[in-house]
Amino acid sequence: MKTPRERLSINAYLVFFLVHTAQMGLGIVGVQRVIFVEARQDAWIAVLLSGLWIHLVVFVIYQTLKQTEHDNIFSLHTFVYGRVFGWMVNAAVVVYFLMAYTSILLGYVEMALTWMYPDFPLWGGALILVVLTVYALYGGGFRLVAGVSFITFFMTIWIIIVFFQPLKYAEWIRLLPIFEATPKQMANGVLKTAYTMLGFEVLYIIYPFVKEKGRAHRYAQLGVLLTTFLVASVTIIAIVFFSPKQLEVTIWASLSMFTIVKFPFIERFEYVVIPLWLLVILPNLLMFMWAMTRGGKALFHVKQKYLLFVFGLMSFFVAILFKRRATINEFIDQVGWYGFWLSFVYPFILYMLVKYKAWMREKKQ
Repeated sequence: MKTPRERLSINAYLVFFLVHTAQMGLGIVGVQRVIFVEARQDAWIAVLLSGLWIHLVVFVIYQTLKQTEHDNIFSLHTFVYGRVFGWMVNAAVVVYFLMAYTSILLGYVEMALTWMYPDFPLWGGALILVVLTVYALYGGGFRLVAGVSFITFFMTIWIIIVFFQPLKYAEWIRLLPIFEATPKQMANGVLKTAYTMLGFEVLYIIYPFVKEKGRAHRYAQLGVLLTTFLVASVTIIAIVFFSPKQLEVTIWASLSMFTIVKFPFIERFEYVVIPLWLLVILPNLLMFMWAMTRGGKALFHVKQKYLLFVFGLMSFFVAILFKRRATINEFIDQVGWYGFWLSFVYPFILYMLVKYKAWMREKKQ
């Protein structure tokens, strides 16, 4: 498998940051409630099961990419399905990245407006994020995405320490009884975790840009492991901090826990976290926009920098269609459902199809 030019390729260790930051976005701010509603006090087990499944999926993705000369998911689809149907499947993948990008944009803007700027229009916040994304990628490209993922990881990882402050008010008895959720409830909990844990599928696209491809799999698995640990940790903290009735109605559980954090020089710590969280979602926005344009290049044979403006405008116009939180939540749920099938299930199907197609080609030779 060929690697792009030296100035476009990255070292394998950066895959850890790319995969982890692609997963760690807005979902962790409020995922605790949606999982708890389904799996109750076993919600943290649903997170671990989801993480184990993702580890398996990442292994399958790596095996799929390793066995052919086709360098990303878009060329794999052409190889497996042919030019016409492959183009249609690639278009569906690009639509997914567009939906994922827009859902992150909407979620962050809606959270910021609710907590800090209630009179600021949603379209204004969406426009700011779209312009920021397009401006950054137009002059940077993939190496900028990798650099931002690396830098923002170290700039924001300290927030995790603050998450543990509410433990002094913890009621650990709320974790009991364990394994009370039925298989159906646990499956629903895993499904609801999907939106928060999505992002690892970018391995399909970034793999060709890795210099030491043999080491990419190891770092991708480490990135997923850290994400699983963090999501499971904040879920456990929310369960033992809130009463069950409180957690069922607390939309942004993580932000609500931040309200008890006090420093001598900061009265409202959540007012620091919300602007800082832009650094957490920025790698998400850059990665999904770059993936969109990469797919658009495969579809329309147009330079990525020109497609930035097209997809940026499309995302902005989709975002301003939403006026109420209920419709935004419905859209995010749809993205999670779409992403679940595309990222959690489809890689196994694609692996078998690629395996079969490669076998058929060898047989003919």
